[in-house]
Amino acid sequence: MEISRIYNIALFGGTFDPFHMGHYELLKNLNDELAPDRIYVIPAGHPYFKEQVGKKVSSSTDRIEMTRAGLKDLDIPWEISTVETDKDTPSYSVETIRYFRKNGVPENTDYGHLKIWFLCGSDLLFEIDKWYKYREILSSVTLAVIPRGDDDMDRILLRKKELEEKEYAKIYISKYRGRNISSTMIREDPEGCKSFIPEGTYEYIRKHGLYNI
Repeated sequence: MEISRIYNIALFGGTFDPFHMGHYELLKNLNDELAPDRIYVIPAGHPYFKEQVGKKVSSSTDRIEMTRAGLKDLDIPWEISTVETDKDTPSYSVETIRYFRKNGVPENTDYGHLKIWFLCGSDLLFEIDKWYKYREILSSVTLAVIPRGDDDMDRILLRKKELEEKEYAKIYISKYRGRNISSTMIREDPEGCKSFIPEGTYEYIRKHGLYNI
C-alpha cells in the first residue's frame, strides 16, 4: 500500500515592529533544523494585546514590507502570509492554524497529510493555557520551542513534560538558542541598533521615516 507523503509547514507569527536579526536568525536556523517544505511568516493583523496596554503599533503595511525587505536575501522557502493583516478584527492563533489546516497543502499534489510546526519562544509554554482555545492549538500543531541563551532549561523541560502528559501536546525543543533582541530598543534608537536590523529592513525604515529616524 502506498504511503501518502507529508507536507511540512512552519508558522512564525509576530508583530514584527520591526523585523530584526533575532527573527532572521531564528528562521534560518529552524529551517536548517526542521527542513519544512514552506515557512509562513505571519505579521499580526490587529495586535489587540499590545493596544490594550496603550502600545502604538506601526501600520500593517509597514510591518509587512519591513519583514519582506528583511527576508529578501534569506535563501529558505519563506512566504509572507497576510491571513491576519487582512482582517479588521483581532486574530487568534487558533483561527490562523485552522486556515492553514484547510489551505496548507498545495493543490494538485500527491501530499496526503499536513504537519504544522508552530514556531514560538519558550515563554509560550508557560502562557499557552491562557490562549483562546489552547487545547485545539495543542492538538493541531507541533510546538517548535526556541529557548534563549539564559533560559532555565530544567524548568522548560519540566513544563514540556507536563503539557505532554496532561494535554497530549506535541513539543519539540530546538537546539538553536535565540538572541535576546528587543524591538522596543530598536524603535527607540534604530541608528544605534543598526547591527540588529537586516539591511533591507533598515533601508525601508530610513526610506519611510519610521521610528523618527
